[in-house]
Amino acid sequence: MRLLDKVALITGGATGIGAACARRFADEGAHVIIADINEQAGRHTAEVCRGRFITTDVGHAEQCRQAVAETVACYGRLDILINAAAHLGGYHDVAAMTPEEWRTVLSVTLDGVFYCSKYAVQEMLKTGGGAIVTIASVEGMIGAAGHAAYVAGKSALFGLTRSMAIDFGKNGIRVNTISPGIIDSGRPDIERLKRDPNMMRFWRDMTVLDRMGHPDEVAAAALFLASDEASYITGQNLAVDGGWTIGHPPPPRSFT
Repeated sequence: MRLLDKVALITGGATGIGAACARRFADEGAHVIIADINEQAGRHTAEVCRGRFITTDVGHAEQCRQAVAETVACYGRLDILINAAAHLGGYHDVAAMTPEEWRTVLSVTLDGVFYCSKYAVQEMLKTGGGAIVTIASVEGMIGAAGHAAYVAGKSALFGLTRSMAIDFGKNGIRVNTISPGIIDSGRPDIERLKRDPNMMRFWRDMTVLDRMGHPDEVAAAALFLASDEASYITGQNLAVDGGWTIGHPPPPRSFT
Protein backbone atom coordinates (compact mmCIF):
# COMPACT_ATOMS: atom_id res chain seq x y z
CA MET A 1 0.00 0.00 0.00
CA ARG A 2 1.40 3.35 -1.06
CA LEU A 3 0.00 5.41 1.85
CA LEU A 4 0.02 2.85 4.64
CA ASP A 5 -0.78 4.55 7.97
CA LYS A 6 -0.41 8.04 6.50
CA VAL A 7 -2.89 10.62 7.80
CA ALA A 8 -4.64 12.57 5.04
CA LEU A 9 -6.95 15.56 5.50
CA ILE A 10 -9.09 16.20 2.40
CA THR A 11 -11.08 19.40 2.09
CA GLY A 12 -14.07 19.25 -0.22
CA GLY A 13 -13.93 15.49 0.26
CA ALA A 14 -17.68 14.89 0.46
CA THR A 15 -18.31 14.61 -3.28
CA GLY A 16 -16.68 14.71 -6.71
CA ILE A 17 -12.91 14.84 -7.02
CA GLY A 18 -12.39 15.19 -3.27
CA ALA A 19 -14.46 12.08 -2.57
CA ALA A 20 -12.57 10.14 -5.24
CA CYS A 21 -9.31 11.13 -3.55
CA ALA A 22 -10.68 10.02 -0.18
CA ARG A 23 -11.67 6.60 -1.49
CA ARG A 24 -8.39 6.05 -3.35
CA PHE A 25 -6.28 7.13 -0.39
CA ALA A 26 -8.22 4.86 1.96
CA ASP A 27 -7.71 1.95 -0.42
CA GLU A 28 -3.97 2.67 -0.27
CA GLY A 29 -3.92 2.45 3.53
CA ALA A 30 -4.31 6.08 4.61
CA HIS A 31 -6.34 7.31 7.55
CA VAL A 32 -8.74 9.73 5.84
CA ILE A 33 -10.37 12.79 7.36
CA ILE A 34 -12.91 14.69 5.27
CA ALA A 35 -13.50 18.39 5.87
CA ASP A 36 -16.55 19.77 4.06
CA ILE A 37 -19.68 21.85 4.51
CA ASN A 38 -21.83 19.05 3.02
CA GLU A 39 -22.49 17.09 6.19
CA GLN A 40 -24.74 14.37 4.76
CA ALA A 41 -22.49 13.46 1.83
CA GLY A 42 -19.36 13.99 3.90
CA ARG A 43 -20.41 11.54 6.57
CA HIS A 44 -21.35 8.98 3.92
CA THR A 45 -18.00 9.25 2.17
CA ALA A 46 -16.17 9.08 5.49
CA GLU A 47 -18.06 5.91 6.35
CA VAL A 48 -17.16 4.35 3.01
CA CYS A 49 -13.51 5.27 3.63
CA ARG A 50 -13.57 4.06 7.24
CA GLY A 51 -12.51 7.58 8.14
CA ARG A 52 -13.78 10.63 9.95
CA PHE A 53 -15.79 13.69 8.97
CA ILE A 54 -15.35 17.25 10.26
CA THR A 55 -17.86 19.93 9.32
CA THR A 56 -15.71 22.70 7.86
CA ASP A 57 -16.23 25.87 5.87
CA VAL A 58 -12.72 26.51 4.55
CA GLY A 59 -13.58 30.15 3.97
CA HIS A 60 -13.15 30.66 7.72
CA ALA A 61 -9.65 30.44 9.16
CA GLU A 62 -10.76 29.21 12.57
CA GLN A 63 -12.68 26.29 11.11
CA CYS A 64 -9.59 25.29 9.10
CA ARG A 65 -7.47 25.46 12.25
CA GLN A 66 -9.97 23.30 14.07
CA ALA A 67 -10.04 20.71 11.28
CA VAL A 68 -6.27 20.35 11.42
CA ALA A 69 -6.28 20.31 15.22
CA GLU A 70 -8.96 17.59 15.36
CA THR A 71 -7.05 15.52 12.83
CA VAL A 72 -3.88 15.67 14.91
CA ALA A 73 -5.78 15.04 18.14
CA CYS A 74 -7.25 11.88 16.65
CA TYR A 75 -4.24 10.46 14.79
CA GLY A 76 -1.27 12.23 16.34
CA ARG A 77 0.05 13.74 13.09
CA LEU A 78 -0.83 15.06 9.64
CA ASP A 79 1.07 13.75 6.63
CA ILE A 80 -1.03 14.81 3.64
CA LEU A 81 -3.32 17.74 2.88
CA ILE A 82 -5.52 17.67 -0.22
CA ASN A 83 -7.08 21.07 -0.93
CA ALA A 84 -10.08 20.11 -3.07
CA ALA A 85 -12.69 22.55 -1.74
CA ALA A 86 -13.66 25.34 -4.14
CA HIS A 87 -16.52 27.69 -4.98
CA LEU A 88 -17.38 28.00 -8.66
CA GLY A 89 -19.67 31.01 -8.44
CA GLY A 90 -22.03 31.98 -11.22
CA TYR A 91 -21.28 32.77 -14.86
CA HIS A 92 -20.66 36.53 -14.86
CA ASP A 93 -18.13 38.92 -16.27
CA VAL A 94 -16.66 41.48 -13.88
CA ALA A 95 -19.18 44.13 -14.89
CA ALA A 96 -22.08 41.93 -13.83
CA MET A 97 -20.50 40.25 -10.81
CA THR A 98 -21.33 41.58 -7.37
CA PRO A 99 -18.55 42.32 -4.90
CA GLU A 100 -20.19 39.81 -2.56
CA GLU A 101 -19.90 36.98 -5.10
CA TRP A 102 -16.29 37.89 -5.88
CA ARG A 103 -15.40 37.73 -2.21
CA THR A 104 -17.33 34.47 -1.61
CA VAL A 105 -15.63 32.65 -4.49
CA LEU A 106 -12.15 33.79 -3.45
CA SER A 107 -12.75 33.08 0.24
CA VAL A 108 -13.18 29.38 -0.51
CA THR A 109 -11.12 28.87 -3.67
CA LEU A 110 -8.03 30.82 -2.58
CA ASP A 111 -8.26 31.86 1.07
CA GLY A 112 -9.32 28.37 2.13
CA VAL A 113 -6.19 26.86 0.58
CA PHE A 114 -4.05 29.41 2.44
CA TYR A 115 -5.80 28.76 5.76
CA CYS A 116 -5.67 24.98 5.56
CA SER A 117 -2.09 24.94 4.30
CA LYS A 118 -0.96 27.36 7.01
CA TYR A 119 -2.17 25.13 9.83
CA ALA A 120 -1.21 21.89 8.09
CA VAL A 121 2.37 23.10 7.57
CA GLN A 122 2.68 23.94 11.25
CA GLU A 123 1.96 20.30 12.09
CA MET A 124 4.10 18.87 9.29
CA LEU A 125 7.08 20.86 10.55
CA LYS A 126 6.81 18.98 13.85
CA THR A 127 7.06 15.55 12.21
CA GLY A 128 9.67 16.12 9.54
CA GLY A 129 7.65 16.71 6.40
CA GLY A 130 4.54 16.02 4.42
CA ALA A 131 2.78 16.59 1.12
CA ILE A 132 0.24 19.21 0.08
CA VAL A 133 -1.70 18.75 -3.16
CA THR A 134 -4.10 21.47 -4.26
CA ILE A 135 -6.75 20.96 -6.92
CA ALA A 136 -6.42 23.95 -9.25
CA SER A 137 -7.99 24.05 -12.75
CA VAL A 138 -7.17 24.44 -16.43
CA GLU A 139 -9.27 27.59 -16.18
CA GLY A 140 -6.57 29.00 -13.95
CA MET A 141 -3.98 28.10 -16.57
CA ILE A 142 -5.65 29.60 -19.64
CA GLY A 143 -8.71 31.59 -18.53
CA ALA A 144 -12.43 31.12 -19.22
CA ALA A 145 -15.38 33.26 -20.19
CA GLY A 146 -17.72 34.43 -17.44
CA HIS A 147 -15.62 32.99 -14.61
CA ALA A 148 -13.49 35.92 -13.51
CA ALA A 149 -13.50 35.19 -9.77
CA TYR A 150 -12.94 31.45 -10.15
CA VAL A 151 -10.17 31.96 -12.72
CA ALA A 152 -8.50 34.57 -10.51
CA GLY A 153 -8.59 32.27 -7.51
CA LYS A 154 -7.33 29.21 -9.35
CA SER A 155 -4.58 31.21 -11.08
CA ALA A 156 -3.34 32.50 -7.74
CA LEU A 157 -2.95 28.95 -6.45
CA PHE A 158 0.03 28.39 -8.73
CA GLY A 159 1.96 31.25 -7.15
CA LEU A 160 0.97 30.20 -3.64
CA THR A 161 2.06 26.64 -4.37
CA ARG A 162 5.46 27.68 -5.70
CA SER A 163 6.05 30.00 -2.77
CA MET A 164 5.21 27.33 -0.20
CA ALA A 165 7.34 24.79 -2.05
CA ILE A 166 10.32 27.14 -1.84
CA ASP A 167 9.70 28.10 1.79
CA PHE A 168 9.35 24.57 3.14
CA GLY A 169 11.30 22.33 0.78
CA LYS A 170 14.23 22.07 3.19
CA ASN A 171 11.78 20.92 5.85
CA GLY A 172 10.66 17.93 3.77
CA ILE A 173 7.31 19.43 2.77
CA ARG A 174 6.37 19.09 -0.89
CA VAL A 175 3.66 21.27 -2.43
CA ASN A 176 2.08 20.70 -5.85
CA THR A 177 -1.09 21.42 -7.80
CA ILE A 178 -3.27 19.42 -10.16
CA SER A 179 -5.28 21.17 -12.87
CA PRO A 180 -8.24 19.08 -13.99
CA GLY A 181 -10.00 19.74 -17.27
CA ILE A 182 -13.69 18.97 -17.66
CA ILE A 183 -14.42 16.18 -15.17
CA ASP A 184 -17.68 14.25 -14.95
CA SER A 185 -17.76 14.85 -11.21
CA GLY A 186 -21.50 14.90 -10.59
CA ARG A 187 -21.44 18.61 -9.82
CA PRO A 188 -24.95 20.06 -10.37
CA ASP A 189 -23.90 22.57 -13.03
CA ILE A 190 -22.08 19.87 -14.99
CA GLU A 191 -25.07 17.52 -14.78
CA ARG A 192 -27.28 20.31 -16.14
CA LEU A 193 -24.92 21.17 -18.99
CA LYS A 194 -24.49 17.50 -19.92
CA ARG A 195 -28.09 17.56 -21.11
CA ASP A 196 -27.12 20.07 -23.79
CA PRO A 197 -25.68 18.22 -26.85
CA ASN A 198 -23.96 21.38 -28.07
CA MET A 199 -22.17 21.82 -24.75
CA MET A 200 -21.10 18.18 -24.73
CA ARG A 201 -19.70 18.57 -28.24
CA PHE A 202 -17.89 21.75 -27.19
CA TRP A 203 -16.31 20.02 -24.18
CA ARG A 204 -15.22 17.02 -26.23
CA ASP A 205 -13.80 19.26 -28.94
CA MET A 206 -11.64 20.98 -26.31
CA THR A 207 -9.71 17.77 -25.61
CA VAL A 208 -7.53 15.60 -27.78
CA LEU A 209 -8.86 12.50 -26.00
CA ASP A 210 -12.42 13.40 -27.10
CA ARG A 211 -14.11 12.77 -23.77
CA MET A 212 -14.72 14.07 -20.28
CA GLY A 213 -12.47 12.92 -17.49
CA HIS A 214 -13.44 10.95 -14.39
CA PRO A 215 -12.82 11.89 -10.75
CA ASP A 216 -10.83 8.69 -10.24
CA GLU A 217 -8.36 9.86 -12.89
CA VAL A 218 -7.67 13.02 -10.91
CA ALA A 219 -7.46 11.00 -7.69
CA ALA A 220 -4.79 8.80 -9.28
CA ALA A 221 -2.67 11.90 -9.96
CA ALA A 222 -3.23 13.15 -6.41
CA LEU A 223 -2.17 9.77 -5.05
CA PHE A 224 1.06 9.91 -7.03
CA LEU A 225 1.93 13.44 -5.88
CA ALA A 226 1.07 12.64 -2.25
CA SER A 227 3.08 9.42 -2.22
CA ASP A 228 6.81 8.78 -1.87
CA GLU A 229 6.88 8.01 -5.60
CA ALA A 230 6.86 11.79 -6.14
CA SER A 231 9.55 12.42 -3.52
CA TYR A 232 11.59 14.68 -5.85
CA ILE A 233 8.67 16.68 -7.23
CA THR A 234 7.61 19.98 -5.71
CA GLY A 235 6.25 23.34 -6.84
CA GLN A 236 4.77 21.80 -9.98
CA ASN A 237 1.39 21.78 -11.71
CA LEU A 238 0.11 18.56 -13.30
CA ALA A 239 -2.66 19.05 -15.87
CA VAL A 240 -5.14 16.17 -15.91
CA ASP A 241 -7.14 17.56 -18.78
CA GLY A 242 -7.30 15.12 -21.68
CA GLY A 243 -4.96 17.38 -23.62
CA TRP A 244 -7.06 20.54 -23.22
CA THR A 245 -4.06 22.82 -22.65
CA ILE A 246 -1.60 21.39 -25.19
CA GLY A 247 -3.34 22.80 -28.27
CA HIS A 248 -6.28 22.26 -30.57
CA PRO A 249 -7.39 18.73 -31.47
CA PRO A 250 -6.77 17.55 -35.04
CA PRO A 251 -9.07 19.15 -37.65
CA PRO A 252 -11.85 17.12 -39.27
CA ARG A 253 -10.82 14.80 -42.10
CA SER A 254 -12.82 16.91 -44.54
CA PHE A 255 -10.52 19.83 -43.73
CA THR A 256 -7.31 17.90 -44.42
